[in-house]
Amino acid sequence: MVVNWRCRFRPFWKAYALWMRADCVDLSAAFAYHTLQSFFPALLIALSVASRLLGRDVERFDRLILLVGQVLPAALLPTFEATLRRFTSQGLGAGLLGLVLLVLSASNIYLTLQRGADRLWWNRPFGLDHLRWTQHLRRFLALRLKALLLLLVVGVLIVVDQLVSTVRLISSRGFHELLQSYLPDSIRWLASLSFGLNLVMSLLVSFCATLLFLWMLPSRRIPLRSLLPGALLVSASLTLSNLLLGRSLLALGLRFQAYGVVGAVLLFTLWVWLLGAVIYFGQCYSVVLAGAAAGGPSTPLPR
Repeated sequence: MVVNWRCRFRPFWKAYALWMRADCVDLSAAFAYHTLQSFFPALLIALSVASRLLGRDVERFDRLILLVGQVLPAALLPTFEATLRRFTSQGLGAGLLGLVLLVLSASNIYLTLQRGADRLWWNRPFGLDHLRWTQHLRRFLALRLKALLLLLVVGVLIVVDQLVSTVRLISSRGFHELLQSYLPDSIRWLASLSFGLNLVMSLLVSFCATLLFLWMLPSRRIPLRSLLPGALLVSASLTLSNLLLGRSLLALGLRFQAYGVVGAVLLFTLWVWLLGAVIYFGQCYSVVLAGAAAGGPSTPLPR
């Protein structure tokens, strides 16, 4: 039986053509910019929550420093410890400030991705014509709330995915044992999974998060069946890149730690841009396979 490879790869070529025509490179750069803006407010909230949980418990504080010391470079550990101590004494105000900034930046991330999704599916935002000012106000508030909830849900799924896969693959045994001691008994069994089951669970969690993300992005609902190929492609690509690049990115960050915060920000921005590029390519792949079933692609596809 002869396999027609040209027909097999034709949808990927059409998706790439649409990806280039819709300026997804620039859309991914905008996504990386707004994600970078949301990273520091999220860090403020995380440090504030950690300071509230730690309180004056010296033993728990020292265990957390030991846990983080297995991951962070030695040069950054004193800075992290000093920052956490300051948050322990006055973390509530910074946490509230981080929450406000996170709401704004999360809405910018969501709106950027939504504009990209609408451009791919319909070539313009949908349902914004002839709206009264009260409807615009309700839409503004609803989008901000929806963006924050989506960020929280997908963020939890991403954290679970990292606990299932990345921590097991790139961390030391001591860090793995310390992290396992912090996990609740109900999910501690995840640490004893074999590599195969670990990979399958990571792919499943990534697929669910991606499908939810792609379904909530457009301004008009897309049938889930049309989003399945793109979600599968994105989740498989991200899981594979996580396996292949996880150790490389960690080694690269340790090797060039002399560049300090600037190098870390550049590396993080590059990774987020790659993530955005993969997400947009997955949407282009779904648009190509769906054809005109969901309203038509934004531009004529190549013959």
